[in-house]
Amino acid sequence: MPPQDSPAARLRAVPNPETLGFTKPNGAGRQYRHGTMSGYNAGKCRCRFCKDAAAVYRAQRRAAGKDSPRPPRTVDTDGHIPRDWFRLKVWKPALERAGITFNVRAHDMRHAHASWLLAGGADLQMVKERLGHGSISTTEKYLHTLPDADDAVLDAFSRIRNRTQGRSA
Repeated sequence: MPPQDSPAARLRAVPNPETLGFTKPNGAGRQYRHGTMSGYNAGKCRCRFCKDAAAVYRAQRRAAGKDSPRPPRTVDTDGHIPRDWFRLKVWKPALERAGITFNVRAHDMRHAHASWLLAGGADLQMVKERLGHGSISTTEKYLHTLPDADDAVLDAFSRIRNRTQGRSA
């Protein structure tokens, strides 16, 4: 009998694939025998028999020295937050709780913030500093989202023109 912690002790005997039948048809309409690697891989079957066949196959390859298991993952203990922490732990759960079903990125919120500030009449230089842009031309890219920008320009021109006409009269 194998030791309790060996892979062979944890595996169950796999029944004869000839007696198990076939998997559901895959995208190409093909079926494979249950309890085989073809059923697991090509048939994408995840029944107990196909999973066991894959486990036995991997255990045999490892025992023969052909494959080595991946090293266990280690948690970084250097105090830095993982790159995807905010997206996975904060952003996606917040979207789910809000019932938002379409893809929204944090950058989209930054873009909306800048566009709303400019639409509300904020100074372009102030928005540049708030966003941390190095160049005003980078901030100017947010001006394309203002549907009434042309009207605002014409109104400003009209005010100046009317001011000069009022002085000469």
